[in-house]
Amino acid sequence: MAGRPRSRGWAAILALGLALAAPKPALAAPERALAAPTASTPPHARDRGRVLLLTDTPGDPLMVRVRAEVLSLGLEVVVRPAEGAIQTRARAEHAVAAIRMLPSRNGVEVWTADEMSGRPLLRQAIVDDKPGGTDRTLIALETAEVLRTSLFPHPPPEPPRVIIQIAPPVAPAPPARAEAAIVAGVGLLYGGGGAGPAWQAELSLQRLWTEHLGAALDLSVPIHRGTMSGPEGTADVGAITAGVAVLARFASDRRRLCARTSLGAAFVSVLTTGHPATDTAPLLGASSAAYTALAYARAALGWQASRWVSLGVNGVAGTALAPVRVRFAGNDAGSWGAPLLGVSVFAELDWH
Repeated sequence: MAGRPRSRGWAAILALGLALAAPKPALAAPERALAAPTASTPPHARDRGRVLLLTDTPGDPLMVRVRAEVLSLGLEVVVRPAEGAIQTRARAEHAVAAIRMLPSRNGVEVWTADEMSGRPLLRQAIVDDKPGGTDRTLIALETAEVLRTSLFPHPPPEPPRVIIQIAPPVAPAPPARAEAAIVAGVGLLYGGGGAGPAWQAELSLQRLWTEHLGAALDLSVPIHRGTMSGPEGTADVGAITAGVAVLARFASDRRRLCARTSLGAAFVSVLTTGHPATDTAPLLGASSAAYTALAYARAALGWQASRWVSLGVNGVAGTALAPVRVRFAGNDAGSWGAPLLGVSVFAELDWH
């Protein structure tokens, strides 16, 4: 009977020891959370300090969305009632940043400080005033971006990569193909010296040696002569010209315009036919021809109607080396060839 009380005492002592050695249940955590780093969290985001979230309504959808984005950065978030100055509350909680909702409830105010000195780095309001209402996701993402750029230093830049590119061999450009053209036109030619302008038909055969330079063979014949008047009567005056010229041609593919200039020399045959006046002494009408040389310059501006056909206007200016004098019954009536001016319209046919 004396041994029973002793065995009960040992059993009580053993039960008390097992109770003390058993693991204690976890205590309820305060209203704060530290998000575990994820694969997208940068390595330097760990242990960066805490962020104070000030809100009058802890379950407000906007602040819940903001809190989730801040936690994704690996920061500790502490939720407290929105009372007092934001920077004072942040320093009291030893927080490197603080966030609170604006009174208009359409955004948040973000305050950040240097973690070592506590000096304010940034105070910024993030607001969304879209007509459709506040976009909570957009404000949360922008808030997280402000914290990320303010609290986390930029990672060191990667060393520059040296890329060596071997260019393919450049094939030599093919030589420019020579072009040829036939230009036909009609216009007025004025020889000065008292004679009226004559209608001329023009033809030019052109050949390009390079992309811009070439030569031309020009021919012009009268289709209606000009008239020169005097006391003894009138005379029809016209000229046949045949010349060679050096030309330069330029074209614009974008505006489909082309321009051409040339300098040349020509052989000229001046044809005259006299008509005596009816109220004078009887004189016989006669035709004659005189010959001279001519130096001239041409300029043309055309529009490319197609790849092969161009239309445009051509101008010519020149002078005869020895102007031809026109006489009626031995009297000087005028001259031809100084100056020489003309204008015409043309059609050009090109080919390669």
